[in-house]
Amino acid sequence: MATRRANIRDVAKASGVSLTTVSLVLNKQDHRISEGTRQRVLAAMESLQYTPSRLARGLPNRRANTLAVLVPALQHAFADVYFGQIISGIYEVAADRGYRILLEVARPSYVKRKEYLTLLDDCSVDGILFLGATDEHTWLADFHASNRPLVVVNNTFEQWELNSVVCDYAEAGRIAANHLYELGHRRIGHIAGPADVVATSRELSETFLQRLRERGVWVDDRLVVDGQFQVETGRLAADELLARDPELTAIFAANDKMALGAYQAVRAIGKRPGEDVSIVGCDDIPPAALADPALTTIRMNFLRVGETACAKLLDHIESRNGKEGALAERVGVELVERDSCVPLASAASR
Repeated sequence: MATRRANIRDVAKASGVSLTTVSLVLNKQDHRISEGTRQRVLAAMESLQYTPSRLARGLPNRRANTLAVLVPALQHAFADVYFGQIISGIYEVAADRGYRILLEVARPSYVKRKEYLTLLDDCSVDGILFLGATDEHTWLADFHASNRPLVVVNNTFEQWELNSVVCDYAEAGRIAANHLYELGHRRIGHIAGPADVVATSRELSETFLQRLRERGVWVDDRLVVDGQFQVETGRLAADELLARDPELTAIFAANDKMALGAYQAVRAIGKRPGEDVSIVGCDDIPPAALADPALTTIRMNFLRVGETACAKLLDHIESRNGKEGALAERVGVELVERDSCVPLASAASR
């Protein structure tokens, strides 16, 4: 079992006193506390090898005016445009309301020591916003049935009733399906995200395929390939789709990076993206509008997701409400029509 650094709550529990009593002992303001109680607290600290944080010493106030933004241990995570937009939204709201931001990376050693709980229990931060969560982050179960302030940003964990703020991926799937159908496309491939580990990827793909079925278009399982959210893997996924059905007229990619990878695959077989094969992405990252042809995509307002997630977390912290069912907020999406999609009749006539 993973060990973690003891926190002030552990000391209070071990000595049988309140958090305030422990804080008074830490601050040497214990003149009204009996000597026996004081010694019990000191003994618990020594036994637990407890090292008080600066903020734990000021526990009676119990407000650090600091939020932790936690991301997985990914290479160059903070340089990624997806994380950058969300963090920008978080920062703007936090700064406007007088809070600082602490950036943390959930490395294996960090998770093993349960530092994410220590941050909250020692009052080093008032709440946590977790970005980039997947099903593999099973340690989030520690927040199940807990009043510790956490919001998962742009993914969901309904099994643990965790607070979440996400883009409306179900609506994005329906919009993409409707758009391609209304342009006349019936031979459609799908480059999916890693649906085995990301709930929002599952939702996007399932609603896209379901909406097509409702309109009479059945996409064979062989024409749904995981593109792992990157340009190169998106290109490889599109290679597979085009090899399995060379007559595909349209591809929907679960993010813009994979859609741009599909451009490369289409060109590699001598066809033209946006002419011979229509391509729809999802996100509307800045390179989408600069692509050749400019990419039609489903705009996900990640800045707004960050703003909303931060505002909801601060509302919870400042109101001190108990947990009354998990927050499940959705941020709207919209179709951005550019040049990478054409009606099927137009493509056939070229």
